[in-house]
Amino acid sequence: MVEGIDAPSGTQGNAGWHPDPASRFELRYHNGRAWTADVSTNGERFVDPAGSRPNAPTAAPQTQTASSAPVGRNPIATASMVLGIISIGIGWMPVIVALGLVAALLAIVFGITGRRRAKTAGVGAGFATTGLITGTVGLLACVGGVLFTMSLLQAVDEFENPAPHDAAITSCARSGDEVIARGTLTNTSDSTSTYTVRVFFVRPGTDNARHQANVVIDDVAPGQTKTFETTRNVGELDLECIVGAVRGPLPYGVDPGT
Repeated sequence: MVEGIDAPSGTQGNAGWHPDPASRFELRYHNGRAWTADVSTNGERFVDPAGSRPNAPTAAPQTQTASSAPVGRNPIATASMVLGIISIGIGWMPVIVALGLVAALLAIVFGITGRRRAKTAGVGAGFATTGLITGTVGLLACVGGVLFTMSLLQAVDEFENPAPHDAAITSCARSGDEVIARGTLTNTSDSTSTYTVRVFFVRPGTDNARHQANVVIDDVAPGQTKTFETTRNVGELDLECIVGAVRGPLPYGVDPGT
C-alpha cells in the first residue's frame, strides 16, 4: 500500500484502477482501502519503482521529474532492437557490410543506454536486451560479411585478370541454322589455371558480336593446350567465329558480363 497520498473521494471501498493521484503515472490501483504500488502507463502494467512510499504530489507536479524523456517511454530501447535486427539482415552481405557494422555497434550502445533508462522509465528493458543480443549477433554476421566481401573481390580480380595464355579459333562451321566454333587454349603461365573463353559470332570483317557463347576450360596445366567447342543457333545470318575475350574462372559461377 502507498502512504502519503490521500484517497480521492469515491474510491473508498471501490477497488480498481484510477488516475494516479501523484501524477507520476497514468493509472494507479486502489484496493478499496488504500493506494498500492501497482501502476500502469500506456497500457503497460508494472510496479512503481519508487516502492510503496512515493512522495505526495505538489501543487506543480510537473516539476517532480528532471528527466527529459516522457515517463513510461523508452524510444532508445526500441531503436536498439530495430538496429540489431537490421544488422543481422545486412551484416553478412558483401560491400554493404559496412552499414551492418554501424547498425550493430549502435544497437549495442543504444541497448546499454536503453537498459539504464528502463530503470527509471519502467519500460523498454526487454527491447533493450533484445537490441544487445541482436547487435552482438549482427557483429558476428559482419565478420562473415567482411570475409565474404574479401573472397568476392578476389574472385572478381581473378576473373578480370586471367593467367597468361594463347587462344585461337581453329574452325567455324555451319550446320543448318547452327554455327559450330572450335578452338584451342594454351596456358603460358607457371601455374594451373581455369579460363573462361568468350566466343563471338560476328559479321565477316567486324568484331561486333551478334551472338556470343562462354566456354569454361578448367584446370589447364602450365604449357598445356586444351581444345574447346561451342555451338550457337544463328538462323540464316552469315557469321564468323572469333575469340572475343578470355577471362579467368567465373566468380562463384556467376558471369559479371565484362
